[in-house]
Amino acid sequence: MTFKSTLLVALLAASGLAQAHFVWLDPVSADGTARAYFGEWADDVRETESGYLKLVTAPRAPAPDGKLLPVTRHNDSLQFQAAPNADARLVGGYVNDKGVISLYQAKAGRTETQPRNPLELVPVQPGADTFVLMLSGKPLADKDVVLFGPPKWEKKFKTDKEGKVTLQTPWPGQYVAEIGHLDKDGAGTWDGKAYTQTRHVATLTFIKP
Repeated sequence: MTFKSTLLVALLAASGLAQAHFVWLDPVSADGTARAYFGEWADDVRETESGYLKLVTAPRAPAPDGKLLPVTRHNDSLQFQAAPNADARLVGGYVNDKGVISLYQAKAGRTETQPRNPLELVPVQPGADTFVLMLSGKPLADKDVVLFGPPKWEKKFKTDKEGKVTLQTPWPGQYVAEIGHLDKDGAGTWDGKAYTQTRHVATLTFIKP
């Protein structure tokens, strides 16, 4: 790493931009390639490996059978071959100097009705606009869900007491939903670094025909 890129990463961590950014997956391409990006979808900000993308460490892509699919790092994205006929998922982490991990969890698709990531929006049925927000397999109530739409439109929703939320999708095209949740008791180790709290940052990408 050059001095310049080291300085950029240090500035990012100090400024809190790492907490403002999220990881999202674009829809899986025709050849099965899934591409994950780090930045701000609505502002067309996609960090690069020579800058802030390197903060997303130890990326892993859980497959439906529980195995991890190989993830490769590219200049502007993290890529893997998605399992056929399944939603694509990727998880990566950034542990700051205060012992808090930002656990980035991205999902593309809304066909599966069972969660696989720690924090995940799960459709009540394949292709539905109504979801249940699940945290470690349990519904998470009263939580904000920010939805970004095709014309860079943005609207905030909230899960009800059963963790359900219906997202409005007024236009055809790609949508990205973002959810954040802080678990103050979420301790563990990521990529060799210990942490005492987990800041979940989850996204869901789907297409409205």
